[in-house]
Amino acid sequence: MSTLKSEEISHLATLARVSLSDEESKQFAKQLPQILEFVDQLKNAKITGESPSQAVEQSQLRDDVVGSDSLSTEQLEKLAPKWQNGQVVVPAVFGESEDV
Repeated sequence: MSTLKSEEISHLATLARVSLSDEESKQFAKQLPQILEFVDQLKNAKITGESPSQAVEQSQLRDDVVGSDSLSTEQLEKLAPKWQNGQVVVPAVFGESEDV
């Protein structure tokens, strides 16, 4: 199990949009190979029984029914802090948005 180079950790941090101190970078350089090794073990694990997708297909889901407690579009528009083109406008989560 090898450690990752500081350039590789820096690149991964940039992709993940996180900033790491030098100490955190050293720590992750040691931990990430262990994590990747564990993921490889999971890939090779033999699964018995139902697959997770089969369990979801067999589960009983309730029918979607519009109830009397639903709000109309007009009511939502009055409650929303900002409304544009029939939608509630919220602050951008990833990056900047020109519309907000």
